[in-house]
Amino acid sequence: MKFIKYLAVAVMALVMVSCSDDEPKSTFTREFNMIYPQLPAGHKFIKKIERKYDRGATSVATAEYDGDHLKSVNVVNRDNDGGLLSEETIHFDYKNGAVFCDKSIQDVTYSFEVNNKGSIYSLKNESSSRTAATLQYDYDNEIEIAQTVTPTSSDVTKVTWENGNIMNWVSTGINKKDSVAYEYGEGAPLNKACLDVIGNETFTFTAFVCAIMRNAGLYGKTSAYLPTVLKKGYDHSQHVNDDPTAPFELKRYVVTYVLDAEGYVTSYTTNESPKYTVTITYK
Repeated sequence: MKFIKYLAVAVMALVMVSCSDDEPKSTFTREFNMIYPQLPAGHKFIKKIERKYDRGATSVATAEYDGDHLKSVNVVNRDNDGGLLSEETIHFDYKNGAVFCDKSIQDVTYSFEVNNKGSIYSLKNESSSRTAATLQYDYDNEIEIAQTVTPTSSDVTKVTWENGNIMNWVSTGINKKDSVAYEYGEGAPLNKACLDVIGNETFTFTAFVCAIMRNAGLYGKTSAYLPTVLKKGYDHSQHVNDDPTAPFELKRYVVTYVLDAEGYVTSYTTNESPKYTVTITYK
């Protein structure tokens, strides 16, 4: 009798684990034919991205895969003292063409459509039946224009490419204008692992989720090389002749990379303030 009792307790424990918050919750279903991205030779999938600020705050994104297909991304953000700020898990359902999010605030399901190269060109919020994002790609599958929509805003991002590299992006919306430009100087590393460029614009999801989605090919091609400088904001010290109509220079931030013996980036830092280091672990 004791054996049966302990067996029942063990089975119940397994059931509780299998039904935990870590398991997907979406019930969304539909007919969908997924086209998977074809990734270049030498590509490496990201297992983990960790950003650590000098003051102690951290953001850690961990990816899980089903074979060579991105299955989920878990992101945990902590403050300078290690206290939990937020956590989210994004699940990918290729059978039904859906992405669903487990967040502390709310759970959202997005349906998506892909082009003939497996890149997402549309996201629809199934909870509100509204379009969340539309994305346009050129013939090389490089993203050119993206529009993201929320209940309170609609932003349009335009991306400029040159020789396979992202040169800049500009995002505009109601009471918003943001941009980042890139330089590829001497020593710019070849982007062998298909990493996202630092400071890239996000679409619907948070920065590290988008970075891992780009690495998986779900947002089209990544930059052929990685930038050595990013430019954003305004450098007021460069104001010309005290002319109030003169444009300000963008602030320049140098990016430094650490490569492994095969030329894959394992970490990078910038001279932004507050200073941080991003470490990348591959599958």
